[in-house]
Amino acid sequence: MNTLEISPIRLGIGLRIALISWIIAIGTLTIFVLVIIPQQKTVFLRSLESKANSVAVSLHDAIAGAAVNEDFASLVSASRTLIEGDPDLEFLIIVKNDGFAVVNRREEWKIEQNMDGFWRAKTRQASSAIATVPILNRPVFHHAQPFDYSGIEWGWFHVGLSIRNYNESVKLLYHQTLWLSLSCAAISLLICLGYAHQLVKPIVRLREIVHQIANGNLNVRADAVRRDEIGSLAESVNIMTEGLLHRDSILDSVRYAAELFLHTSEWETAIPDILEKMGQAVDACRVYIFQNHTNEAGQLCMSQQCEWVAENISSQLSNPELQNLPYADSGLDVQTIALLSHNDTLSMTLSEMSDETRAIVEPQGICSILFVPIIVEKRWWGYIGFDDCIHERIWLESEQDSVRAVADMLGTTIARQQAQQSLLEAKATLEERVEERTRELKDQVTAKEQALSQLAETQSTLLEMSRTAGMAEVATGVLHNVGNVLNSVNVSSNLIREKIRQSRIANIEKVAELLTNPEGGLSHFLTDDPRGKHIPTYLTSLSAALQKERQEITDEVESLHHKIDHIKEIVSMQQTYGRVFGVVESVTPESLMEDALTLNAGALVRHQIDVFRDYAAVPAVTVDKHTVIQILLNFINNAKYACSESNGPKEVTLRVFNPAPDRVAFQVQDTGVGILPENRERIFQHGFTTRKKGHGFGLHSGALAARAIGGTLTADSDGPGCGATFTLEIPVHPGENA
Repeated sequence: MNTLEISPIRLGIGLRIALISWIIAIGTLTIFVLVIIPQQKTVFLRSLESKANSVAVSLHDAIAGAAVNEDFASLVSASRTLIEGDPDLEFLIIVKNDGFAVVNRREEWKIEQNMDGFWRAKTRQASSAIATVPILNRPVFHHAQPFDYSGIEWGWFHVGLSIRNYNESVKLLYHQTLWLSLSCAAISLLICLGYAHQLVKPIVRLREIVHQIANGNLNVRADAVRRDEIGSLAESVNIMTEGLLHRDSILDSVRYAAELFLHTSEWETAIPDILEKMGQAVDACRVYIFQNHTNEAGQLCMSQQCEWVAENISSQLSNPELQNLPYADSGLDVQTIALLSHNDTLSMTLSEMSDETRAIVEPQGICSILFVPIIVEKRWWGYIGFDDCIHERIWLESEQDSVRAVADMLGTTIARQQAQQSLLEAKATLEERVEERTRELKDQVTAKEQALSQLAETQSTLLEMSRTAGMAEVATGVLHNVGNVLNSVNVSSNLIREKIRQSRIANIEKVAELLTNPEGGLSHFLTDDPRGKHIPTYLTSLSAALQKERQEITDEVESLHHKIDHIKEIVSMQQTYGRVFGVVESVTPESLMEDALTLNAGALVRHQIDVFRDYAAVPAVTVDKHTVIQILLNFINNAKYACSESNGPKEVTLRVFNPAPDRVAFQVQDTGVGILPENRERIFQHGFTTRKKGHGFGLHSGALAARAIGGTLTADSDGPGCGATFTLEIPVHPGENA
């Protein structure tokens, strides 16, 4: 078993929990900072506003006196006192509605007759804000407050405060908040990491345990002391491990059963150990096998054959009520019996059983049952039963599947045992039949011996004919090489060859082999062997066939003798090309085509085929004339056959031309039967032919010969009935590539 490796974790759940917790803490801290900083800045602004209000209250009486008495000296004196006494006070400006203003700054004071509209707001309402005022051109805290006296809208009072302390306070606030935030973030990160580590630690331990279980260590257990989801998960892992142990035990019992069934010849001897192993594996109290049979009344019955019981459980093997028990009286309803007969598993608890079934199983102390049918050659043979006498239980699918596997193996073993018994019985019957047949054959020995004498004579004759046939085969091969020259002779020789090829002479050799040193002697072979019994009859029919073949061959040889006279007309030209292959000389392509035509002229005239010539001016070629003539003869001969088998016009066109400056092409075109598209690629293969008496050697040998002289052969046709064109292309000078 291969050890499973734990895949590396890039971002574990602990780190993710810590990051999420830390992000939440950072988010909360960020929200706090975003809320507290504006509030603190508002407090600072309210402090400035309170101070500005205090200054306004201090100058209220002086402003009132100036309004009544038009005495601005006291107003200037009071203003200067306040400015000099408070370093944060930048200016004090009192403005009348008509634009007259007393401007007091830290550097100086002055009277302005017409102040601009910035200092006289249209809305008489107090306002405070940090802004850049015209007289300073820099930001200050500007507080504007309307001044009314005795119901008269007299003017405005403006106070300008320095924001230096405000800026320092805000800067300090930002620094303190930043450091506090960083400290809180670091502390929260450490706390989140620590808490996540403690939270994930039992999960990591559980993961290691699961890895050990996956690698086959089923003895390890997880700590289930926690009372949370992790503890529940640990309990589930332990339950799973127990289930795996239980499953392994069941599978081990199945393997054990398979080994016993495989090596035993009788299932009855192996079944007790198997039932014990299965019962212990599934933690059953009782395991048994019932076999089906039919009683005298034709009822389907069951009888207990074997049983295993656990400790302190009573055995029911000797219970007479469980022998020859009809299924109709077993308490099982028709539907349940149908399930078993259709190879379906049945499991029930005591509370689910009918009253009839409960009346039978309760005395046996059964709380739960499991029935698995046994099928032998597609027939319901019986079933394996499992009882739990301690508590009602739901049988697991793994348990049911394992028991079904054992039941199937038992059915197969029973079928095999029955087949072996049938073979033994058939063997005994066969021996009796062989002895009877042997006696019959002995009565025929005398007649067979007489036939042997005749067979020996026939064998001698057939051997001589076989030798003659072999010589004829050799002659046929030689005739093929010159067959395109001797077309007339080729017809008769092909007929002779076909007769010899179809001859049954070769069967004589097989008969001779059978009669030569047969097993058990010749007499035993002819009398006992089925093949030997048919030899006399076969030889009788063979003799008549050979006589007929001999007469037919004799008649054809006589016909061949008359045709030889016609061959003498072209003997002189044949002798010209009868020299040894390989002689290279310079010849004109037209003369080669004409010589090939002359050698086939008689056959073309005889078949009434018109010949047309289309010779282009081409240079002489240096080539082996015999090889080219042999190929062209085959082209013209094939064209003759194609035209003779066609019902259309019978024409053959011979062409010589230059497909390239350094090459010459010989082309033979006919108007014959044409070539099927699927045969164009196969036509040059060895042995392929479309003629009934063809041999498939001509074009193949021609293609090889053309390749030897650096040339190529091609065949083209538009289909059946459209004729065909064969082209030989060779180099002008030897050694040039095709």
